[in-house]
Amino acid sequence: MKIILSAAALVLSASAGMAATSDIASHQRADFYAPGAHQFYAWCANGQDRLVIQDGFSAKNAQARLFERMTGLAGCQLSWQGRVHS
Repeated sequence: MKIILSAAALVLSASAGMAATSDIASHQRADFYAPGAHQFYAWCANGQDRLVIQDGFSAKNAQARLFERMTGLAGCQLSWQGRVHS
């Protein structure tokens, strides 16, 4: 009986963890497409990696704006980190 109860507890805790992970992924997806300030990590070939923030209608729009201005970002690969909440 202990084994069955332990297995049931394990299944319930795993389900709760998956639901929480799904909720986080849903919020990240909403943030990606939301307007506002977006934070990117710039991986640069010259070794001067840094965080950059850019406003945009979405993360893709903010990234395009960063590439338009390219101030100091030549040779950098951008990785979206999330939307900046004030």
